[in-house]
Amino acid sequence: MPRKRTKNPEKRVLKIIRDADVVIEVLDARFPDLTRLPAYETLVKKLGKPLIIVLNKADLVPKEWAEDWKKILQKRGAPVVFVSSKMRWGTRILRNTIKDVAPKFPVIVGVFGYANVGKSSLINILKGKRVAHAAPIPGWTKGEQLVRISRKIYLMDTPGVIPMRDPTKLVLIGAYDPNRMEDPELPAEILLRVLHSLDPEKWPATIDEYAVKRNFLLKGGMPDTHRAAVELLSKWQKGKIVLPSTDWLKKVEEEFREVENEEYEDKNSST
Repeated sequence: MPRKRTKNPEKRVLKIIRDADVVIEVLDARFPDLTRLPAYETLVKKLGKPLIIVLNKADLVPKEWAEDWKKILQKRGAPVVFVSSKMRWGTRILRNTIKDVAPKFPVIVGVFGYANVGKSSLINILKGKRVAHAAPIPGWTKGEQLVRISRKIYLMDTPGVIPMRDPTKLVLIGAYDPNRMEDPELPAEILLRVLHSLDPEKWPATIDEYAVKRNFLLKGGMPDTHRAAVELLSKWQKGKIVLPSTDWLKKVEEEFREVENEEYEDKNSST
């Protein structure tokens, strides 16, 4: 039977942070900055709980990109572990890191992060074949389902999920179907700006030009930008647009920040 969705996901995350001995925040390795939750990181620190930052989907980014972000994130004082739930990389290192930071044994571990960054996949690969829920350990009276990962590590079976409400961010991290977007042109334009700057011969500068190039036209010859944007974003989500370098990813984040600033300025100028 599927679990009911919690009506207040923020409360769920707060409960996990308070109840766990060690807290794991899962980020998308392609967009660590977009998928971080600094306010919750600060809360973990205030409560004196050890925080481990997991960069999931590490198989989708260049090694130097992941290493750069590891240095940035470690300045928060938390260990950073690269994981690929798909390729099953990094789980042994993650288990050892949990043991290193655990304040006591057995230790209870909670997981939180934005939707679709791979929290449930991470929990599943840590569980392995241990699908049966464990009996509560001494002192555990909170009613949470626990899974025994090892003799020393117990895992909360349900992650804390913060829904990301910005469709532009969602579609860029592959967590939202571009077919459902009312305005897929915006994130498509962000990708095209970057692609065009890196390879102007292959990639048009605007979504209108891309639509014409792909022969996506409406009656009267007008470019069908909606169809073009959906196709481009679908290719991006399916990994058909190769990430050639660290610079590519940095440019995507820079362009996204620029669009956010433009929207903020427009909103303020209209009030």
